[in-house]
Amino acid sequence: MKVATAEEMRMIDRLAMEEFQIPGIILMEHAASAVQRAIGARFTPGGVGIVCGKGNNAGDGWALARLLHQTGYHVTVFQKEAAEALPPDAEQNRKIALALGITTRRWSELPAALSASALTLLVDALLGTGFRGTISGELATVIETMNRSGLPVVAVDIPSGVEADTGKVNGPAVRAVLTVTFGLLKVGLLVYPGREYAGEVICDDIGLPSSLLEGSGHFYTFDDVEVLRGLPVRQPEAHKGNAGHLLVIGGSPGMTGAPVLAGLAALRSGAGLVTLGLRDGLPLPEKPPELMVKPWSRLDFSAYQAIVVGPGLSLEADGAELVRAILQAPGIPRVLDADALNLLATIKDWWELAQGPLILTPHPGEMARLTGLTSRDVQSGRIALARTEADRWGVTLVLKGAATLVAAKGEATYINRTGNPALATGGTGDVLAGMIGGFLAQGLAPLAAAVTGVYLHGKAGDLAAAEIGNTGVIAGDLLSRIPRVMKRGKNNVGKQVAAPPAVGGDQPHSNSGEY
Repeated sequence: MKVATAEEMRMIDRLAMEEFQIPGIILMEHAASAVQRAIGARFTPGGVGIVCGKGNNAGDGWALARLLHQTGYHVTVFQKEAAEALPPDAEQNRKIALALGITTRRWSELPAALSASALTLLVDALLGTGFRGTISGELATVIETMNRSGLPVVAVDIPSGVEADTGKVNGPAVRAVLTVTFGLLKVGLLVYPGREYAGEVICDDIGLPSSLLEGSGHFYTFDDVEVLRGLPVRQPEAHKGNAGHLLVIGGSPGMTGAPVLAGLAALRSGAGLVTLGLRDGLPLPEKPPELMVKPWSRLDFSAYQAIVVGPGLSLEADGAELVRAILQAPGIPRVLDADALNLLATIKDWWELAQGPLILTPHPGEMARLTGLTSRDVQSGRIALARTEADRWGVTLVLKGAATLVAAKGEATYINRTGNPALATGGTGDVLAGMIGGFLAQGLAPLAAAVTGVYLHGKAGDLAAAEIGNTGVIAGDLLSRIPRVMKRGKNNVGKQVAAPPAVGGDQPHSNSGEY
């Protein structure tokens, strides 16, 4: 489904009003109705304080005040000044609310109302998606009062203080338990720290024409329907030879478990065959019977549909030579992970040597080494950095972390919504690399393999956390859960909002590089 920037959403609203002749006040009514439905489904009638600003977000708040008032809630609207100017549609909704006798107070009276225990719920209708920068002054005081109140807060469209395009929070910002956003999800609601401030997020189309919400965009996120429909399909006559053969290269003394995890994850993701490529003479006492093993000296890259290199590789000189050779294997899609990335960072202008499709899967520290930045710099500018470097390097880039990003040259950027802190344990990155490699070997295009692997990896982590808890999940716990989250069925399929552009699907196996 498409994810909007603030400017894209402004354009959609404008086109709805100008080309489809939908009055702005109707869209405002639909937005207020969406918030009312969400509140009605979650909170019992009581005292609601709606804290309004001075823009159209405030108009949503005033319309919501009327709708809640009419359904049994005791509503108080808090505004900065009684006579503060509002845009025409917002002003019309304020006049209706005042005519109905809805109570109004100034921002400065919010602490007293909270002390009197007259309120059980707060609504943030202060700022909209156009906000940038840092909040200060009286507005900052109001937001801090809301956050300290101990009451649940529902945000209208986006929590005030969160930047819609980046998720950045540079000062005080509303901490909501629920955000009802309109039209399309916003980037800042899906990436951190904005995602944390938003709480549960509901997206309502508020009656905007579907043609405006679909089509191409700069950002997307996936849901179950979109991922599951793109998975390779096992035909009745399928055999292991046409389900893809993956080569996983890695391992070093004390780190042979990493390639094993990657190999098993590939098999669990549907790959027909997996061979581990290990240093000559390296013992593998924990070798599962499902995995084959070959020493580096006997590897023929052209025998495989895809390659993963890096799990447990170490930084030895022979590994650096191998990474150089892998870079120049143009006919085979390759995943570079872990120490392969650290070795890549030592090769000057490595992207000029690279041939054919590459997927890089760095965590923030590895991305810092690849770019010469600090981990702090990487984390503070994840979105722009992922898009810029994917274009510069000509690769599919998986920038791991909370809300993992997948970017590819000339393509939209995908923001992942699955996963949880239980995945913060050694070996889960090896599982992810193996899953992506497994999907590549089965014929998915690099971008599709990366997006699918990232989403289902997080989904397996969510299932493990639900069954085990956020603490104590280990990488091996994901393996048996991979096929469970891949299983097509009504329990796995969520509501599809809007289809993204195609990012690849079932493709014939080939070593030609045309994936």
